[in-house]
Amino acid sequence: MPTFARSGSGKWHVVGPDGCRYGRAFDDEDAALDETVTATDIVAYEPPKSREEIRSGSRSVDETAFSRGYAHDQRLVLPSAIEESDSDLCGSCRTRLDQHQKRRATVIADLKRVTPVRAADWDRSDRETRQGCDWCRAHERTTWHSDDLGTTVCPACGRLFETQLGEPKSEHPPDENRLPETPDESVTPIVFGTTLPESDPADLTGSNRPLIKYREKHTYADVIFELERTGHGFTAQGIAALEAVRTDYAEQVAAADTHQTEVSLTVGTTPRTVTLEGILPGDHVDVITDCWDVVCDPDHWFPLGWPQQGYIHRRSADPAVPGEDPVIEAFPRLQTQQPSAAVDTETLRSITDPGRYDRGERYYEQGAVTDIQRVDDSLEATVQGSRPYDVQVTLSNGSYVEGGCSCPDDANLCKHIVAAVLASGDVETIGGEQSLEDVLESASTAELRSLLQTLAEDDLTVRTRIYEELS
Repeated sequence: MPTFARSGSGKWHVVGPDGCRYGRAFDDEDAALDETVTATDIVAYEPPKSREEIRSGSRSVDETAFSRGYAHDQRLVLPSAIEESDSDLCGSCRTRLDQHQKRRATVIADLKRVTPVRAADWDRSDRETRQGCDWCRAHERTTWHSDDLGTTVCPACGRLFETQLGEPKSEHPPDENRLPETPDESVTPIVFGTTLPESDPADLTGSNRPLIKYREKHTYADVIFELERTGHGFTAQGIAALEAVRTDYAEQVAAADTHQTEVSLTVGTTPRTVTLEGILPGDHVDVITDCWDVVCDPDHWFPLGWPQQGYIHRRSADPAVPGEDPVIEAFPRLQTQQPSAAVDTETLRSITDPGRYDRGERYYEQGAVTDIQRVDDSLEATVQGSRPYDVQVTLSNGSYVEGGCSCPDDANLCKHIVAAVLASGDVETIGGEQSLEDVLESASTAELRSLLQTLAEDDLTVRTRIYEELS
């Protein structure tokens, strides 16, 4: 658990790399600590109430947190030395603790949806230096390791995993252990958005490989590293290794007149995705090369389970990493990752909330649009979000006209509609250049009668309409 110390101003701080600059100073062995400093251990966040406690009491914030699977809504319980003192915890350090709790709550909820493991066998280790937690990334000297879950975490995460947090509803229990087996050998990533020496994504097989995506903006570019389709996340050590690359690159361009922005590393709440931002386009090959060994080394992964849009493993009877599916068959848009020129993206963007458009674009790029069918100007698709959503869209010359989605978002255009429209150019249109009127006009009476007869035999609704309209 974190250790706290009080500065001369009276504020309490988290000691070590998770604290503010005052807290980090306390972790220095040569630091001359103030006489008023007191060190102790955090008690932890209040664990979620059990189902019995919730049923027997009145509805509360804790019940809401339990039902949603969000533990970061709970009250932070600080050590008595802080609670009973006349000063509060540093605001920056409190924010950092809340971030840790939000991440651990999200990861634990994800894990419990895909694995029946509950009584994990934890091995406790005490270390001389602080090690980052794979789940919440908090740095602790005491760590818990579980071979069952394939991960090393802090005590707060281990204890929270053993509570009711994130338990799926009784009608949706995990019926099998879908935590993937972590490979023993290096797995070559799929690279797209750029061309690397001796790297051709079209020649690779194994749809469950890690992804490296290059995205060029105006002056600068991003490199995105994803483990989503491997069913893993980056360990704290893996993130630290990518951070070391970021630091080296930031120092390299610090004095360059051509580089005037911050080089940053952004990690997803569940660490399946890490984005390195603010690099010069001309440097991206060197940056990817520097990160290559980190991304493809399974020692830097821990299993999380496949999310909805990562269920590519279901294409084969025996899911495996890297798998046996050819890349182009599993991800037909990997070659370009750009919507077809036939799609009017400019109009779509102009009528969509920017945040929803960006999220829909990510869904499209991730291959979340499935079961897509386009008949003349009508489009139907399934978009894998937090669960599958059904989308119906009307188009005109590649432009969005109207549409609907089964998701709860009441906006005119949700992210699922955006993703479906962007994917509309990836499938052949049934009917082609001909309109329905043209096809009917060119058909003979015998052909139409035969078609109606077949439809009536196959579909009771069609048969009913014929009786109602023509009898």
